[in-house]
Amino acid sequence: MRISWRAAVGGLAGLVGAVTWAISSAVYQPIMEPSGVWYDEAGVAVQQTAENNTYWPRELRHLAILLAVAGILVLCRTASRAVATAVVAAGGWLTADVLLDRFDVHGTGTAIVLASAATAYVATAAFLASRLSRADTGGPAVRHVVAGTLALLAVTSLLVVTPWVEQTTPAQIRAEAELTALKIVVSVLFAVLAATTVGRPAARAGATLGFGLVAVAAGVFVAVGEYRFVYSYALLIAVVAALVAVAAPRVRSVAGLVGMTVLGAVCAVASFAVLIIGGMVVGSVLTSLAGNPPVNGADTDISAPLLVTVLGVAMSLLTLAVTALPGALRAVQAGPPGSPAAAG
Repeated sequence: MRISWRAAVGGLAGLVGAVTWAISSAVYQPIMEPSGVWYDEAGVAVQQTAENNTYWPRELRHLAILLAVAGILVLCRTASRAVATAVVAAGGWLTADVLLDRFDVHGTGTAIVLASAATAYVATAAFLASRLSRADTGGPAVRHVVAGTLALLAVTSLLVVTPWVEQTTPAQIRAEAELTALKIVVSVLFAVLAATTVGRPAARAGATLGFGLVAVAAGVFVAVGEYRFVYSYALLIAVVAALVAVAAPRVRSVAGLVGMTVLGAVCAVASFAVLIIGGMVVGSVLTSLAGNPPVNGADTDISAPLLVTVLGVAMSLLTLAVTALPGALRAVQAGPPGSPAAAG
């Protein structure tokens, strides 16, 4: 039996997502949570607090969950019922994630059990989604929104960083190397899923490929650059290029591509502001729900993946509306079928 490209990519995304989530939960999270107390200058015992990026395993876990459910969407050709099933599956998984974080699961054996359970969970959700969406395919609007959101998550995956400016212990060096490898794999899979969802564009294939390559090149700079460059021009270019690459097949003219690029830049700048403010709210809530030590008041507790998903849907809907506007205007000018205007 021949396995389709969609099935192979979707299955791989589900498996990688399940394993990455398990490792982040039982291996990385325990070594990052502050424990014990420290004493201030007056000799008073104070609960230990976290610092910037301490909870990067949580970011990686959320990205892993989103990657796995995205694999289900691609496997089922973004059918409406598959989208609903994936959303429900993601909600249940995220709830379990918070509970397991609160119970402080740890250990290699636990990671193996969690990976097995997560893989079975994804397989079950994929089976239900495929059964419910049999002979159903998502329309171009749904594919556009899904592809745009996945493209932004591909960029977001590269933003996960540790709190260490320099790795001084073997454990830190190993964790840093493993994180770098994992986030690149997750980012590439998100990008492949986005490209698979877009498919082969009948129009503007060159523009789609060109902007896609620009997004990849900028993403490389984001991945290898130092932390102070994370919110730099490379990140802005990667986000804009990813948005335009997804929208390019729906744009007919060069002027339209220029306009879409400008719109993408405006959306990217605005989304950064929303991400910083909203991310701090989401991060602090998740830290509290998990019962983890709070982040020091001088630092920030930001959680990005879930908020980026919402922003990706919103921005993709906007680019969808803008690309559909010229056709709508032409239809209004032409009038209904059989009218004098439509007859020319």
